[in-house]
Amino acid sequence: MRSTHVYKDDSLRYLFTLLLFVIILIEEAFWSVFEALSGWFARFALVRKLEDFVAARHPAVCLALFLIPVLMMLPFKFAGVWLIANGHTLQGLFMFLSAKACGTFLAARLFAITKSKLMSIAWFAYVYVRFSAWKEGVKAYIHATEAYRSYRHFRDGVDRWVAGVLKRRD
Repeated sequence: MRSTHVYKDDSLRYLFTLLLFVIILIEEAFWSVFEALSGWFARFALVRKLEDFVAARHPAVCLALFLIPVLMMLPFKFAGVWLIANGHTLQGLFMFLSAKACGTFLAARLFAITKSKLMSIAWFAYVYVRFSAWKEGVKAYIHATEAYRSYRHFRDGVDRWVAGVLKRRD
């Protein structure tokens, strides 16, 4: 017979894995769309000049610039959670996911532009390497599930559709 302590640990592990599964699915869904959009935006001379300006900054400035979109979106995420907690589920979910999408898009682009500068900050590089290794282990576990494979099949179709829409705009 299993002890309740082991059962609680398994339940917490299951809930934590489920939460990570959802976070990774959202991140991966946003990431592919964001890569396509950022490539489209990079065509514009003003955007390229701004990106070159940012990339030429001191590593500490790059770190501050990288954190700004994350911090700017926090109040909107909290407002989304508050709306959900107060019975406005769809509005709260929309606000939370919109804030997550905007923050992730800006942070991902800034990270791509400033990664070499950010990695020159010793503590940032240390945390990034450790976090990346942990995250890859979690992703490998989740990618091995049947649920993820089904999701991936669906998302590949969405990616092809987005790429087609962006090509037609060129």
